[in-house]
Amino acid sequence: MLYPVLLRIGTIFDTQSTGMIKLKHLLIFLSLSVLLAGQAYSQIKPPYLADKAAQAWADSLLNTLSLEEKVGQLFMIAAYSNKDEAHASTIERYVKQYKLGGLIFMQGTPEAQVKLNNRFQAASSIPLMIGFDGEWGLSMRLQNTITYPRQLQLGAIRNELLIYEMGREFARQMKRLGIHVNFAPVIDVNNNPENPVINDRSFGDDVQNVIKKGIMYMRGLQDGGLLACAKHFPGHGDTNVDSHYDLPVIKHSRERLNAIEMKPFRALAQNGVGSMMVAHLSIPALDNTPNLPSTLSPKVVDDILRKEMNYEGLLFTDAMNMKGVAKYFPSGQAEVKAILAGNDIMLFSEKVPEAIQGVMNAVNEGVITAEMIDQRVRKILAAKYWLGIANYQPIPEGGIQSDLHTPYAQYLNDKLHAAAITVISNDYQRIPVGDMSALRMASINIGSFKANAFTKMVDKYGAADHYFIAKDASPAEFDQMLEKLSGYDLVLCSVMDMSRFASKKFGLSDQSVRFVKKLDSGGKAVSVIFGSPYSLSRFDLLRHAIVAYSEDGAAQSAAAQVIFGALDATAELPVTAGAYYTGNGYCTNGQIRLSYGSPLNVGVHPDKLKKIDQLANEAIKMGAMPGCQILVAYRGQVIYEKAFGKHTKSGNQAVQLDDLYDIASITKVAATAPILMHLYEQGFLKLDSQLKDYLKLEPGSNKGALGFREILAHQAGLQAWIPFYKNTLDANGKPDPNIYSKTTDSIFNTPVTAELFMRGSYIDSMYQAIDQSTLQAKTYKYSDLGYYYFLKIIESYFGQRLDVVSDSLLWKKLGGNNTMFNPLQRGLALSRIPPTEEDRSFRMQTIQGTVHDQGVAMLGGVGAHAGLFSNANDLAKYLQILLNKGSYGGTKFFEPGTVDAFTNRVFKNNRRALAFDKPALSGEGPSCTCVSDRSFGHSGFTGTLAWADPDHDIIFIFLSNRTYPDAENKLLINQNIRPRIQEVVYDAILGK
Repeated sequence: MLYPVLLRIGTIFDTQSTGMIKLKHLLIFLSLSVLLAGQAYSQIKPPYLADKAAQAWADSLLNTLSLEEKVGQLFMIAAYSNKDEAHASTIERYVKQYKLGGLIFMQGTPEAQVKLNNRFQAASSIPLMIGFDGEWGLSMRLQNTITYPRQLQLGAIRNELLIYEMGREFARQMKRLGIHVNFAPVIDVNNNPENPVINDRSFGDDVQNVIKKGIMYMRGLQDGGLLACAKHFPGHGDTNVDSHYDLPVIKHSRERLNAIEMKPFRALAQNGVGSMMVAHLSIPALDNTPNLPSTLSPKVVDDILRKEMNYEGLLFTDAMNMKGVAKYFPSGQAEVKAILAGNDIMLFSEKVPEAIQGVMNAVNEGVITAEMIDQRVRKILAAKYWLGIANYQPIPEGGIQSDLHTPYAQYLNDKLHAAAITVISNDYQRIPVGDMSALRMASINIGSFKANAFTKMVDKYGAADHYFIAKDASPAEFDQMLEKLSGYDLVLCSVMDMSRFASKKFGLSDQSVRFVKKLDSGGKAVSVIFGSPYSLSRFDLLRHAIVAYSEDGAAQSAAAQVIFGALDATAELPVTAGAYYTGNGYCTNGQIRLSYGSPLNVGVHPDKLKKIDQLANEAIKMGAMPGCQILVAYRGQVIYEKAFGKHTKSGNQAVQLDDLYDIASITKVAATAPILMHLYEQGFLKLDSQLKDYLKLEPGSNKGALGFREILAHQAGLQAWIPFYKNTLDANGKPDPNIYSKTTDSIFNTPVTAELFMRGSYIDSMYQAIDQSTLQAKTYKYSDLGYYYFLKIIESYFGQRLDVVSDSLLWKKLGGNNTMFNPLQRGLALSRIPPTEEDRSFRMQTIQGTVHDQGVAMLGGVGAHAGLFSNANDLAKYLQILLNKGSYGGTKFFEPGTVDAFTNRVFKNNRRALAFDKPALSGEGPSCTCVSDRSFGHSGFTGTLAWADPDHDIIFIFLSNRTYPDAENKLLINQNIRPRIQEVVYDAILGK
């Protein structure tokens, strides 16, 4: 008795209750463990048979029904919401004339189905039981709905609780459309790879796996108030004939059938499944009557299912218009035999009037007894009561899409796809990808011809060249592609546009299979199969391979995240195929890089983040900025990443997530600070040392005694800045031709913009001006001047420019392919860089793709305090290193003590850390007041902010070009836009 008690306790908790969900999952898990351990327990009845109120209502109504009304209850016919009025009128007439018990809705749309549902229910004197084939959700039949994984993909998931949650969610969605019975789960054991009808509709070829998944799917549906239907008894898995077109024959012995095909049905019968569907199969070991489908066989239905398995619940026939039965038995005769065999409800009769009349005649002639009819109708009515149909109310016709496409519904779909990603081989441990510093990477998409969710997710982790080739490309074309890919260190090979069917070679041409095998033989490739796992039989052994089962965007995204170590891989193959066996699957580590997914993954409801959109759009509307990127990461996952507005207020170029913004002073912490931290760990940089210990300054300079801590914390007494450019303008306020040229040569060799070059020797004059600048009191005053000295120290130590050092020490290892100095010189398209200003005081042109800061522009675009261009995603990866105490992607960048040394305050009454900014000690600051005191980051003049909070594990990135067209536009600052948006983030996550 332990099992049913645990199961019942475990399922009384509402799945949406965050306080009880873990306890509920634990209890359900324990109950399932008891079942699989084989402990003795009493059989659980279908819920409506154990409901006394349902039985009483059924008895009272049954006594009022005529024979015609009773017989009508035994029929469920097909209704389509994508057909014309003639079809709808016919169904309505049948409902009224034949007193039908129910309908099974087929193809159409949710909105059309709800309207017809209400219409047909209004026409029925007894509320209709509405059935639906929703094995992988509403999308199996209805357009504009979420496509959940098919059961073979679910069979790979080790966490059965996800299957339970899916069943609950299916019940919610289907009840919203007025559906009462989901003809699922399929619990056929698919042990024939050439099965044309079950195939990926099965959980796989392992009996125990099918049982576990089937019970959880069923339990989720029924705990959600929907009737589940286990199908297709006695087991449709080992067939190579589709019963829609002929009668399949299964020649296994009774012992084999008991051990494999029928075992899941016995298990679900014992666990209270609400209904079962009987298949059209010829199984001589059970009934050797020629051409008699199991649906019509008393030996199969009554003797085995009813008596041996003691199953008392509703039995549906498979569709009676399928050739597996209709080929041998006409309407009227087939339905009579189905009832005599032990079935309760005839589904999808080929000719409804003849079928009903045939049953009526059989009753009147005594072939079918009145007691048999009453027994079935009583059960049907009890189920209707339990389903809530007795007090039917019309289904609301408005808001259907929003009700179906809830954040939770999409989140669950993503979780299922991610949990099914199966790493089937990993010989050289390329999964997850490690150090990316010297990794030249490409992706090749076979069967896809444009960027997709997989390639876009790959781009979030590192620079990759993307190639595409047709499945049926010639051998010569495949060989040419192999040659192109030979120079790469890592090639991600995705196989798409596949078929489910072995008869179609799974949609793979011989030359595409040969290509994948050749690519794999070099040991540099990771192959991803976005289709049937049975296709593995065509590839032999691959060194590095993943099965993703589906081309759904969620599966593509998850596969890429597994490859780069953002998500764990825990799944196992649900079938045997070629050299791979059921249960194969490597567990790989995730959470070594940022992941991307629904906020619900980390307990944050997406609706709470919607105000970010509102504030961003308001800021654009008021003219505070033309556009922006905003990113939020929490607990190592990006939970919000959006682009708003345009590059310019009057332009048409919309901001994209991979656009690069001039991040201005964030350069201090994203380029210079990491290098200084490295030098600190090398023992070269002593924080208590002075400038004179590292630089030879001009005689008489008063800067030599300035300490590193003081400079980095902006407490060295340096001026805020020096407008060097003003001394380089002529009498007309234009760039002096003695200092600038529109063309470059050996003298004018410092690019200020793409069309303006400065005399290289003038840089000495800039440093002379810094050396001679006056010092002020050593109190906190923000200054850029010390970073000019840091630039010299870094470049002197490494013998390379700061941008080269920054790339090699940080950004290449990090996969920061969207972070760089001088992006135009690196070949980046101008269309990917929002402009920063219409400069009418110095460069006399639009500043786009070259640094906004005038001083750094005069240094050639590479400075220690400005010059870096980046996007929100790359900056988030960098900040995650710091939240991880120095590690990311399996690479150790810094020691934990180094991160602490640079991100903690060093002086009293000064909010600054070393290079990093900190929350204000009082009043307004760069961040909202909701951040923790240990948080850190930096803002930039152009309208940027990058902030990390180790106490709450939150990253907040805001990038904009608020300075365009005019740098004097301070609405973003005056309206406190960035802190207000950050406050929304903290309210959403922390519930403040």
